[in-house]
Amino acid sequence: MDIAVSQYHPSSTDSSYHSDTDHYQQLFELWNKASKSRRNTTVEEYQRVLFQFADFVGYKALTEITRRDIADFRDSVLASGKSSTTATHKVGMLKSLFVTAINYELLEQNPAETIRSQSKPQIKQRVAFSAEDLQRIFTSRIYSKGFRPKGAGREAAYWLPLLALYTGARVEELAQLLVSDIYYAEGLGHYINISDAGEDQKLKNAGSRRRVPVHPLLISCGFTDYVAALGPAPRLFPHLKPNPRGKLAGYFSNFFSGYLRNDVGIKDTRKVFHSFRHTFKDVCRKVGIEEAVHDALTGHSSASSIGRRYGNEQYPLEPLFEAIERFEITDLDLSHLYVRPLTRQLRAGDLKMISVFFGILVAFSASKQQRDKAPFIIAMWQGNDVAIDIASNDVIWGQLPANKLLLVNAWVEIHRDELLASWYAGCLTGEFFKLDPLR
Repeated sequence: MDIAVSQYHPSSTDSSYHSDTDHYQQLFELWNKASKSRRNTTVEEYQRVLFQFADFVGYKALTEITRRDIADFRDSVLASGKSSTTATHKVGMLKSLFVTAINYELLEQNPAETIRSQSKPQIKQRVAFSAEDLQRIFTSRIYSKGFRPKGAGREAAYWLPLLALYTGARVEELAQLLVSDIYYAEGLGHYINISDAGEDQKLKNAGSRRRVPVHPLLISCGFTDYVAALGPAPRLFPHLKPNPRGKLAGYFSNFFSGYLRNDVGIKDTRKVFHSFRHTFKDVCRKVGIEEAVHDALTGHSSASSIGRRYGNEQYPLEPLFEAIERFEITDLDLSHLYVRPLTRQLRAGDLKMISVFFGILVAFSASKQQRDKAPFIIAMWQGNDVAIDIASNDVIWGQLPANKLLLVNAWVEIHRDELLASWYAGCLTGEFFKLDPLR
């Protein structure tokens, strides 16, 4: 989306000033029209930095700008108290703008090409959460007392931290998700498709497009049930409202910063929402997930390896699911949030199919761990699943659409005695007999 381009003019009435100012304005407009997919905030920032630099060099003609001008500008940013990261970022923006100038033959070479930061390394601005930090966050009143503040997007306040911790995704990537971005891969499980395909969905860069499996712990906490209950709602977090800059996570981020300091009691200012992403990367390394795989999960580019540039644009799902199943945060207990047993995602080998009707698959669990419980069946339909106690016909965990659940309940009533007999026989032999479908 284009933004209104404001005109910048120096106070001088000298005509040469106006001519050179027009050159900067022309450069900005050429850069801006080269891409229509940039965020408004990005466009505004580039415009602001270009004219900050123009003012710094006295609106010198573009062809007269030298490497020394860029270096002096960088040093002035540092001298103003800004960080080395900020100074490097501004030089990087100038470099990109001057690439446009070269492309349109306004310059022959890029004066910002080899400028580097000369400041001393600074203390890391963001750090990962410790296990103790995480335990305090996930036992705070959002997770223990049902606190769902309106300004933080109601249910978004509950799910965004959990999703960030177990996907490594950025807060805006999660906030802009659609219900239709939650997919189910047959034989693997649910995954989140992070993309910029939907209306108003934007990503940091092309490498941010990716698929992230839903961790089994998120399923145990009821994430897939939450998604199923949303029905036709387009957005995964419909109560999030965009701030004046158009960011769906804007108001939530403001809330979470205060919540982290005041409610949770984490005072270290280096620990912010983005720390969940740092934590995810640290845990991936700790449990031995290959760098290429956790880069694919977080959308980090792997430009250092030429071989990674070959093959399909999308990283294969199988190794991503394998990695997520290995992802475990030791010393963090979230069992108080479980609404269903914590198990790895159901696979074909975990189930013994006993009937199929109206698109619903009914099975017994082949897991010894689950067979030790009271007799139950698992019914599945289009990526949704539910466990039903055979004796009472009550839902143990999970969710199906009401019309599908009604069919399953009717089938259980008809076949209860046969189901119980098959269950107990199967617990001894490992073999379960099939039953007639509902007709």
